[in-house]
Amino acid sequence: MYNNFMASDVIIVGAGIAGLLCAYESVQAGLNVSIVYQDDVEQTSTYYAQGGIAAAWSHQDSALQHMTDTVMAGDGLCDNDVVQDFCEQAPEFVRKLIEIGVPFDKHTDNTYRLTQEGAHSHSRIFHVKDHTGTSIIMTLVSHLKHHPRVNWVNHSIDGLLSCATTGRIIGVRANGTPFLASHTVLATGGFSNIFSRSTNPKKNIGEGMALAFMAGARLGDLEFIQFHPTVLCEPGFPPLLISEALRGEGAFLVNKNNDRFMKKYHDLEDLAPRDVVSRAINQEQEPKLNIAPLMTTIETRFPTIFNALKLRGFSLDSFEIPVQPLVHYTLGGIVAKPNGKTNCDGLYAIGECAVTGFHGANRLASNSLLEAGIMGQRCAEHILSIKAEPVGHQGINELLIQPLDQSILHWLGDVAHHSLGVIRSKDIILNGIRAIETHECYGHPLFQFLLSTLQSAFHRDESRGGHFRSDCNETKDDARHSLIQKGHEVLHVDRFF
Repeated sequence: MYNNFMASDVIIVGAGIAGLLCAYESVQAGLNVSIVYQDDVEQTSTYYAQGGIAAAWSHQDSALQHMTDTVMAGDGLCDNDVVQDFCEQAPEFVRKLIEIGVPFDKHTDNTYRLTQEGAHSHSRIFHVKDHTGTSIIMTLVSHLKHHPRVNWVNHSIDGLLSCATTGRIIGVRANGTPFLASHTVLATGGFSNIFSRSTNPKKNIGEGMALAFMAGARLGDLEFIQFHPTVLCEPGFPPLLISEALRGEGAFLVNKNNDRFMKKYHDLEDLAPRDVVSRAINQEQEPKLNIAPLMTTIETRFPTIFNALKLRGFSLDSFEIPVQPLVHYTLGGIVAKPNGKTNCDGLYAIGECAVTGFHGANRLASNSLLEAGIMGQRCAEHILSIKAEPVGHQGINELLIQPLDQSILHWLGDVAHHSLGVIRSKDIILNGIRAIETHECYGHPLFQFLLSTLQSAFHRDESRGGHFRSDCNETKDDARHSLIQKGHEVLHVDRFF
């Protein structure tokens, strides 16, 4: 029994675009919201997003073409209904962001400056220079920071709380304090930083997904992990992601012989899907990104990247940047409908921690902020449309997650790095499974979660999108999603719902 607890209508765990838009729409409608976040809002994937948001805006483009490009990149595993829904909603979603104050870049004639990225057939990416995510987050924070209906809780969650009688999720525990609500929304991001090296914020290690899994939530397509192909890794500095937008505006990849090698691997060459580019870079010697075509524009068009390059010793004379693929985006997650609803009563998942079938086996560039933002809005709309469940403070079960020592996290990161790389094989994956199963922390939620990811990769005996098996390098005709739930074997299904 809890004698001291805090109650809200909605608890949102995470302060990226999905969580903050869900909060924004909820408080606008009069709900009380608690936002639980760790460290600061700068430690979210949204904040670091250099690219932008894809939407068919110009007369030459269409939602149908956006959908076609998304499905092509998704390599057979997109849910066409979900893709159509999000692509048709995209322009209206962008208008919403403009309405609340996001200053997307414009030309001198006041039209929006749209860019093209990998696997897009049109220029349809809305951006704010090369710090779109930062601009979106700070705009939303400006609306929410001092809002009387928002309770900001700066702490990582210790666990999920459920009703002992019904099993319904009724809140979280953070810093030893119970926070109860009629609706609990996980917007905790992906699990890229469980790997020893990634482009993600340090807290993105999958704790939200792990807790949801232990609570009985279904997880899907965990084996599909997207590597960003162009990352600069310099000693003494964190990895620097070099946005795909540079290639969209003329930069190109070369090898040690100065050959433009992408024409060997895909008809779209430097703008091929990310999985193709990542594998190509892995097979070339001394790959570099040649940015000579951008020398007159990079300082103003990509100021964040340009300044980060300067810190690492590059100048306008340094027109070739050594690059390598690093883990960037996790396509799988908690199985959720477009409104965030999961199979666990009272629990929602939105943004990168969720999987809806929108991205399929390989995400189309700049579709992630689109999906996350629309899910945040839809989640709030759904919560407002249903009768709130009363939340008491008796008969509460706790599902807790204990922090792991840094040495153990590093060990776990090495297992993920070696077992789930750009190119995998049965033996490599099995080695990772055995290592997890024989470790003293085997029962910890993060260990169980990574084990589920490895099992999903092991059972997908084909190569598709962000999952490439050197021992099964063909793609099967029958495209099916993977599905796993605590205590069950990996299943393969045609659709999540």
